[in-house]
Amino acid sequence: MIKNDVITIGLIGLGGMANAHRKMVSELEQLHLGALCDVNQELLKQIGDEEGISQEKRFHDMEALIADPDVNAVISIVPNNLHAEVLRLCIQYQKPVMAEKPFTLNFAEAEELALLYEKQPILCMVGFSYRYVPSFRYAKKIVEENKLGTIRHIAVRYLQSFGAPLFEVPYAWRFNKEVTGTGALGDLGAHMIDSARFFVGEFSSVSALMKTFVNERKDEKSGEMKNVDVDDYTSFQAVLENDVIGNFVTTRNAVGSGNQHEVTIYGDYGTIHVNCERPDEIDVCMKDEPGEKLVFKTEKVSEIYQKNQLQDFADLVKNNQQKGTPTFYDGYQNQKVIERIIQSAETGKTVTID
Repeated sequence: MIKNDVITIGLIGLGGMANAHRKMVSELEQLHLGALCDVNQELLKQIGDEEGISQEKRFHDMEALIADPDVNAVISIVPNNLHAEVLRLCIQYQKPVMAEKPFTLNFAEAEELALLYEKQPILCMVGFSYRYVPSFRYAKKIVEENKLGTIRHIAVRYLQSFGAPLFEVPYAWRFNKEVTGTGALGDLGAHMIDSARFFVGEFSSVSALMKTFVNERKDEKSGEMKNVDVDDYTSFQAVLENDVIGNFVTTRNAVGSGNQHEVTIYGDYGTIHVNCERPDEIDVCMKDEPGEKLVFKTEKVSEIYQKNQLQDFADLVKNNQQKGTPTFYDGYQNQKVIERIIQSAETGKTVTID
């Protein structure tokens, strides 16, 4: 039961990205952080003290947090191999959840969840955060208003550099297939897939290439070299809804790139380009007046396109779902496309997405 119109949030997983979610929760009056869960006792104590969470609301077991009647909704920031279990428990206890991407470790898990969800649906949002970048939201409006005319193709890149040999990054869970499922594909490529679905629509087919550049990394604890069994690089071509052609590249070995997720959309009337590293700008090439030379111009994006991602989650929990909120279905479809990309890379063939 939601008290005084305020949703009590239980946060599972306190590392890394959890800090961004804590900040977003603090910015919304409708949300209150009331419970925490992590297996790291020191981290649980530290964050619990910072947030003023009582001892009885600091959990080591995520099922206990999800089952807690005082928790109205769950935000899950856990490694990929736990994504499906969190969703399964939330379905079991009928708790609204904001889950991170990729949706699951693999598509088999996604299919199992879909069967449970059909019998006992819950309010579920998936953390495709780039839908909330102002420039991406403005680009979506341009597309919806048909200012680009018929869209012919879309180019999407998501480049990071942290995995390059230059930085000697040690072995971690992100390089272990049993924990992460895939490498760059699930970590970064899931966002590329969602951006294409957000702007254009569903995928029809994919033709992919996946590659591991750094085959071994040193384990900091043992000093031993461990095998890397996930991709450092994935590229694929795709046919999307209405025969839109897509080109996609993601890698964690692009020296010089920070967090470079960018999308270019080409239509009959013009082209637009967005980059998450420039969230308040959009590059536009459209003919406005007769005789005007077609060149790219950079426009500032209005503040009206700014939105806290968790505002949509709060609205979802209150049964006021907003247009464009990424839901269970979006997570499921995303995981299906990831599965077909892997199949294509393994077989060397184009794979249809049913």
